[in-house]
Amino acid sequence: MPETPRKTDRLSALVYRALVAILAGTVLSRAIEPSRAAEPAALKTLVVLPFEIQDTSGEVGPADRHDAMLGRLTALVRDAIAAGQVYRVQPKDLTDRAVEAVNANTFLRNCNGCEVDIAKRLSANYVLVGWIYKVSTLILALHVNVKDAMTGKTIYARAFDFRGDNDEAYARAAKALVRSLAEELPMPSSTPKGG
Repeated sequence: MPETPRKTDRLSALVYRALVAILAGTVLSRAIEPSRAAEPAALKTLVVLPFEIQDTSGEVGPADRHDAMLGRLTALVRDAIAAGQVYRVQPKDLTDRAVEAVNANTFLRNCNGCEVDIAKRLSANYVLVGWIYKVSTLILALHVNVKDAMTGKTIYARAFDFRGDNDEAYARAAKALVRSLAEELPMPSSTPKGG
């Protein structure tokens, strides 16, 4: 019988140490979080413009049938780049206001430099212009150009073929794009590649 309290004491001591270690780890991680939050400030700034679609499929439907999917695609790309700390991404509201102020109701993918003007207006280093080229429901491509805001030169241009005119297919294409951006675009400490 006398050994039961000792076992209980040992168990209590072990539990106490484990709780102290967990609490210490929590406090330490919270102390480190502000420095992690400061890291994105050192990143170059990217403006992700609203994605567009060039639909040559001839499929019948309302003119705005892709608007919601393109909005979700833009948000997905913007959020994934920001979350991966590839670049610091300008917020949607600032980007939308700059697009309204600069773009004269033309497609952003061929607006004669308005995309660079938008980036400069937002004091960004780079601007990403993206669009879906739809041949049919089964033949689509996600096109992306990233330009240097200072020079206007393209530093990244890719097309990602995919199948399916739906959110799931758009999301798969967006994931391939973000992975490619992280691997191929110049990081703050590197020299920009030619595009």
